[in-house]
This record gives sequence, C-alpha cells and structure tokens, in this order.
Amino acid sequence: MPRQSEKTHLLDSAGYVYNFERMMYINRQAKKAFSYEYIDDNPESVIASSIQEPNKKQDWLIYTNLPMSEGTEQEIKRVLQ
Repeated sequence: MPRQSEKTHLLDSAGYVYNFERMMYINRQAKKAFSYEYIDDNPESVIASSIQEPNKKQDWLIYTNLPMSEGTEQEIKRVLQ
C-alpha cells in the first residue's frame, strides 16, 4: 500500500474529510484541520500524534507546514464554523 494511502486511511479512520476547496482534511467534531502539504510532508507517526493531541482550547487547531498570517487563519476558522 503506498504511503499516501496509509496516511489517508489514518485520517479517514479518525473522522477527517477532505475539503477540495480548502485543500485540507477537516474534522469538525475535533475542531482540527490539516493542510494537504502537512499530510504530504510529515510521516505517519507525526500525523497520528497530531490527530491524538487533545484540543484543550476548543478552538480550531490548524496544522500547516508554514505559519499562516493571522488574517488567513481567522478566515479559515470563520469558514469552518
């Protein structure tokens, strides 16, 4: 099984859905989103750890490779609500 398929299976199993418009895997119940680049560039162990990380703030956690501007982050959070 290719590596990307294993990562996708990991996300699917945890309730994440891919959003083509935002190019992110999103889980509204967990309030977490992963950029496609984050998934592509990190090993399964990092992704699994991020999925299991508790969301203590109950605000959206957005995992990306590069920091987002505050405006971009707020816009994504607004759209995800």
